[in-house]
Amino acid sequence: MSIEFSPKLREGRPVLVLIPLLLAHVVLLSIQIEDGTGGTVFRRWTLQVGGPILNTSSAAVRGVSNVWKGYVWFHNVRQENARLNARLQQLSLRDGLLGQMEAENVRLRRMLEFKETLSLETVGARIVARGPAPDFLSSVLVIDRGSDDGVAANAPVVCADGVVGRTIVVTARNAQVQVLTNTDSSVGAMVERTRSPGVLSGTGDRLLRLNYVSNSEAIEINDRVLTSGLDGIFPKGLPLGTVVVSQKGTSVFRLVNVRPAVDLMHVEEVLVIVNRMPVRL
Repeated sequence: MSIEFSPKLREGRPVLVLIPLLLAHVVLLSIQIEDGTGGTVFRRWTLQVGGPILNTSSAAVRGVSNVWKGYVWFHNVRQENARLNARLQQLSLRDGLLGQMEAENVRLRRMLEFKETLSLETVGARIVARGPAPDFLSSVLVIDRGSDDGVAANAPVVCADGVVGRTIVVTARNAQVQVLTNTDSSVGAMVERTRSPGVLSGTGDRLLRLNYVSNSEAIEINDRVLTSGLDGIFPKGLPLGTVVVSQKGTSVFRLVNVRPAVDLMHVEEVLVIVNRMPVRL
């Protein structure tokens, strides 16, 4: 069975063949023909047609690349910031610890120097507990030394600045210390300049009261008050405080208030005198 073309289709076949040949011929000529710039017409046409496509695809690739680079950079920056923050915290903690160690070394050095001036048998101790603020001025401290370390009841407790208090309850490993400001505290005292005797008592407040000092005594502001040694507990000559108020009382005794020599709110290390007999060197 054969296929026959209609006369019109047979007449149009040369045209259908001629058009592709003409296009191919034009393309071949454009490849060879040069324009005024030295390039071929075909290259210029190709650039005109393909240029926008290349620009669009290149912009898309750059956009994706920039987004990826930005994410990677941001992620790396966040990781670096986290690492630097952690390092900064470590350094800050180390600096804080070094500062604490330096302050402790200064306190312990002063304590050692004070211990050498005492010429008494003492035991070093740390304060491990205190009454809740603001009531601890009328409360007690707890130290980490006890009877196993030679500490007994009524042992004087001091630091480099002066008298802290005395032990009142002692266990094998710990002891309670009644501070000078406790309302139950009393110490035999004397004014250093005038040698006027008295009894220094706690008030539960920041100031102490020097009792039984005659109105005739010329006690002045900033006079130092020391232990008299007459109470049988504290050795003579230990700093107790400084006079901040001195005036004639309504009775035969003066009104004398004393600021403690020791900052009882912030003291951390103490010495417990376990033997009042002088140490033989």
